[in-house]
Amino acid sequence: MKFIVTHFSPDLDAVTACWLIRRFLPSWEKAEIKFVAAGKTFQNEPPDSNPNIIHVDTGMGKFDHHQNANHTCATKKIFLFLQRKKIIAPKDILPLERMVEMVNQIDHFEEVNFVNPTADIYDFSLHQMIEGAKSVIQDDKKLVEYFFVCLDAIFQTFKNKVKAEKEIETGLIFYNRWGKSLAVESKNEEVIKLALKMGFSLAIRKDPEKGFVRIKAQPKKNIDLTLVYLAIKKIDQKGSWFLHKSKTMLLNGSSKNPNLIPTPLPLTKIVEIIKNL
Repeated sequence: MKFIVTHFSPDLDAVTACWLIRRFLPSWEKAEIKFVAAGKTFQNEPPDSNPNIIHVDTGMGKFDHHQNANHTCATKKIFLFLQRKKIIAPKDILPLERMVEMVNQIDHFEEVNFVNPTADIYDFSLHQMIEGAKSVIQDDKKLVEYFFVCLDAIFQTFKNKVKAEKEIETGLIFYNRWGKSLAVESKNEEVIKLALKMGFSLAIRKDPEKGFVRIKAQPKKNIDLTLVYLAIKKIDQKGSWFLHKSKTMLLNGSSKNPNLIPTPLPLTKIVEIIKNL
């Protein structure tokens, strides 16, 4: 039996370090999580003496970081170990690096230096959720298992984001009455959100497999997509198009309604229609 040992009342660093081991280290995916008082080890044994026991964020072993004031954490130590052993697939390194960096910042209380650090949006973040969950779940093992699922979801989000960054670099940039816009063929919904965050006035994504198209505009730029909707509907008599009440979203198809009909228009034609308005 393999054990991953961390401290009672685990924080984001402890939870993420355990997740990395269970998620990526071969033959450790079913390891049982054990808890000890902070700084202690399982059954008071030396921290790295048993190959079937890994201590993280406690015990002063190779995956603890409380021996000195170095700017690191248990999660970062585990990640670097997995990277040195070439266990992590190359495509997963960058998403994990960025997750690990966030955990490291938070473990050193650097969220106090975030932009507008008292904003409520940060209380939707995982490190705050963990602290709140301790009062709700009140069982360290259940808490860790619950947040393993959350970390799986965040890992997928980071993978989507990294992929979106690359897709935006190779996307079609064009200009229209609303300014700089982007068109991309991709299954990745993160492309549109990231493009708008990056300052594009308008972002278009066409799913290369399903054929659905989503057009979204910057909410604060008073962009009204009614003209786009009317121009597309004049040409496309087949596809299911929906103009959102906000007038900043024009949608063809949705995962929420699989019965909608994708547009037959190619992405280049949609861009042409928008450019000619």
